[in-house]
Amino acid sequence: MAKRPLSDFHPRERLASVPHTTRRFACRSALAVSPNGETLAVVSDQGAGTYEAWTLPATGGKPQRAIAVESSAVRSLCWSANGELIAAADRGGTELHQLYVRHPDGPTLPLSTDPAGRVQRLLSWNAASPDGALVAFSSNARASTDMDVVIADLATRTERPLVTGAFWHVVGGWSPDGARLLVMRVFDNTTQDLLVVDPRNGEAREITRHAEDSSHLPAGWLADGRAVVITDEGSDHLWLGALDIANGTYEAIDRPDWDVELAASSADGRTQIWSVNDDGYSTLRWRVGSGPIRERRLDGAACEDLVISADGSRAAFTRLSPIEPWQVWTLDPATGDARIALGSTFAVPKGELVEPELIRIPGPDGEIPCFVYRPRGARGPTPAVLYPHGGPEGQSRPAFSAHLTHLAALIHRGMALVVPNIHGSTGYGRKWQAAIHKDWGGIDLRDLRAVTDWMTKQSEFDQSRLAVYGGSYGGFAALLCVTQIPEVWRCAVDVFGIANLVTMIENAQPNWRRFLARWIGDLEHDRAKLIERSPITHIDNVRCPMLILQGENDPRVPKEESDQVVERLRALGRRVEYVVYPDEGHGFTHRANAEDAYGRIVDFLTAELAV
Repeated sequence: MAKRPLSDFHPRERLASVPHTTRRFACRSALAVSPNGETLAVVSDQGAGTYEAWTLPATGGKPQRAIAVESSAVRSLCWSANGELIAAADRGGTELHQLYVRHPDGPTLPLSTDPAGRVQRLLSWNAASPDGALVAFSSNARASTDMDVVIADLATRTERPLVTGAFWHVVGGWSPDGARLLVMRVFDNTTQDLLVVDPRNGEAREITRHAEDSSHLPAGWLADGRAVVITDEGSDHLWLGALDIANGTYEAIDRPDWDVELAASSADGRTQIWSVNDDGYSTLRWRVGSGPIRERRLDGAACEDLVISADGSRAAFTRLSPIEPWQVWTLDPATGDARIALGSTFAVPKGELVEPELIRIPGPDGEIPCFVYRPRGARGPTPAVLYPHGGPEGQSRPAFSAHLTHLAALIHRGMALVVPNIHGSTGYGRKWQAAIHKDWGGIDLRDLRAVTDWMTKQSEFDQSRLAVYGGSYGGFAALLCVTQIPEVWRCAVDVFGIANLVTMIENAQPNWRRFLARWIGDLEHDRAKLIERSPITHIDNVRCPMLILQGENDPRVPKEESDQVVERLRALGRRVEYVVYPDEGHGFTHRANAEDAYGRIVDFLTAELAV
């Protein structure tokens, strides 16, 4: 098979991807459905090469530009009952979002902005009140360390604080009568409480019992006044429940053997739709009123975004697959009919792409789920790339988002791809996910050693041509590999990875610091362990050439993390290529930057592994 250029693997346009933890714990989506279910809104870069909001008929059709903010990238969307489209946008990848509103057939106007661009705002997909008059969102305008809930009037574009305090608060949806607002108080990625708030005066009451640390992720309301919640209370897995706001007790809606990952409710509370993560593969389930639960498997694919119209007539979701570009589908909950509303294309025929094999690799702390992609028509041992995902509380799925199609190019060029879901990953229960808390460089390193050991024993892999590549936490994992298992790797790629756990905490944005103490460690009590577990402490062990990419404005992994690695490697005389993107943050919002970065990664691995 002839080697295709990387451009063949670039989708025609990229659909914006909200990180898994942000999608789940901030209720954000890059997809929205109009109140009557007739129109979709998506965030894509099909126009000027950066993210803008586009609308199209829910039955399919040509997208029309709806919201474009100069020098900014749209990140998430919400639709009001009166037809206003609300968008959150930031500049240069800072994640300091400004809010804008586009009135039907009218101009786009600022809704909540600050000229200096110093305030972080979070816009949930179900943030608009049932009467269309108000929108609720999170903001750290009052105190940089906290996230308050703020109410904005869509007609006057004025705002007022509703829920304040030394916490991270996220909007979870309005009750059908508009008299109550569900608010999530976040402690970390596995522990949240829920509040019911009076939107008139901010009077708040905690409705979760918090007898033990549990997840309580808001997913709207039922028509009878109970809240719809994804929870793991009393279980290791996330299930869908109806929460009585008077006494804090749950009634199960669906308790599958695997995690419920996403859920949404119509504004009237009659219809719920949710997705179940079955070993990385998604199944959609839904019910209308008191009717039975219905189901639709996604045929070896994964669901990314999941939203529903206010009237419950149409749900929309993003379908991701390893053998075709992203697709936006709609589903009629009443009939179960589903169709593609929007999809991308690229030049590679479906038959040239490969689906992975799901295996389990023995590890000291349990079997490690792992997707293995093998190049078609391979003759003899092939080079192999270990690809640990970011997060760490995320999950590699059997699918490539618009941001990961370059991985398909690696496979097409003759490289195997080994994609593990080590401890800390979501999708395998609370214990597996929470095992990473305050143990970075511990249980995850043991898993990485186990996967690496498995790779070195496979006759199908060329042991002289093994590489490791990861981004964000995956970059931390890649740095662990090259510093703690240095003898294995021919080359490595680190994309905005954490190098120093101490400076990562010290330089974190103010409203992240409380999470990092629970998540990574406390500087006062854990400093010695954090230093020992940091890749920078062992960076002298690196033997292989490295490619390191970084966004100048990264608010999650500050540029100093990559700077430290590059400075030390260059002082040691090691070969390292370092590229900094001045107008990017934690990821690539500009298509030109994304194509440059992914091109460098593919070219580097192709050259170093002599493919």
